[in-house]
Amino acid sequence: MTRVQHIHRIIGLVAALALPGCAQTANSTEPSAADTPQLKAFRDSGKAASMTVLPTNLAGRPVAKVGEVVAMLLEKAGMTNLQTSDAEFRPAVDADLATTAAAFGEFVKGHPVETDYVLYTEFIASPQHKFTEVRTIVVTKSGEIVWSDAQTRRDAAFKKIKPAEPMQCCLLVAERLRPTLNLDDPTRANAPEGKIARKWESDTGVPDKAEQEAMTKRLGILKKTAAASTLLVYPVHAGDALNSDSATALVAMINKAGLAKASAAPHIEKFAVQPNMNEQKVLWGMARAFRDFVRKAKPDADYVLYADYLMGKDNVGAAHFAICDRQGEWVLVDFQNSHHKDFQAIKPATREDCDRLVLKRLTGYCK
Repeated sequence: MTRVQHIHRIIGLVAALALPGCAQTANSTEPSAADTPQLKAFRDSGKAASMTVLPTNLAGRPVAKVGEVVAMLLEKAGMTNLQTSDAEFRPAVDADLATTAAAFGEFVKGHPVETDYVLYTEFIASPQHKFTEVRTIVVTKSGEIVWSDAQTRRDAAFKKIKPAEPMQCCLLVAERLRPTLNLDDPTRANAPEGKIARKWESDTGVPDKAEQEAMTKRLGILKKTAAASTLLVYPVHAGDALNSDSATALVAMINKAGLAKASAAPHIEKFAVQPNMNEQKVLWGMARAFRDFVRKAKPDADYVLYADYLMGKDNVGAAHFAICDRQGEWVLVDFQNSHHKDFQAIKPATREDCDRLVLKRLTGYCK
């Protein structure tokens, strides 16, 4: 699997989490279930329920990062006692919900957890890569089935969210659990961040508060001085190759718009940014590699720009770019994917579209 293909599987998950209202929420209704003592105890525990979230089975493959996103959404919905696990439950192919739930209970018996409950999610897709079913199963630590739910294209909650990507499937899971545990809307503006979200953020390499504040000040200076400043644009990383044509095109557009006095750099080294399902980790990995390069290169320009387009042959997953000052300090690090309005407006499908998207974003920062 190439870097681009790997990233495209779950691109934008963290971006979506950071944008309240980015996905439609369903009007939650209680899933039908037998009112067993186990279910009553689970319901009574509410937001305080202690629960371990396992990797999500995504189209037949356990993916721990998707399970973490499910856990983060439940945290945002108000749950306070969650853990994640790397234990991979693999149900039989084509097993129905009841069979899968029974097998999951047996699996948990052989994989002890510290929490009272264990949650498993499964996102089933068609051969055309369209999601057809979202399953959620909760069992006790001793493997007793507590709650199970399956949402398909025939169900109202599924129709409301219309999950087209893993993030929206995760949201559907949270929505289905909301009435049972009396949870809040995980997409609300003041949704809290718990330990799982903080760990995810730490893993991304997002700079600390002090650095973010310093970047805000540098960006303020750029906004005031951009038109009179020199800007060196390096070859763009598009897909899996460096491309000088995009740098030349960006220079022409930037100069025509009067954003800065731009010129194209002849070359740049290809950065070794590791693929990851967490787009923010890819973004900040690129930003750090570029910053290190600038500090060594000592370019003769007020500012330098480098862009990275995450794209395949016929699609674009995201467009990233970073600007540093001549000292190699970050001024801005920007990302756009399908969750953002500018990306949605341009609907980039080619490298040239991404160039226009970067120009649009840069214009917003400079004017």
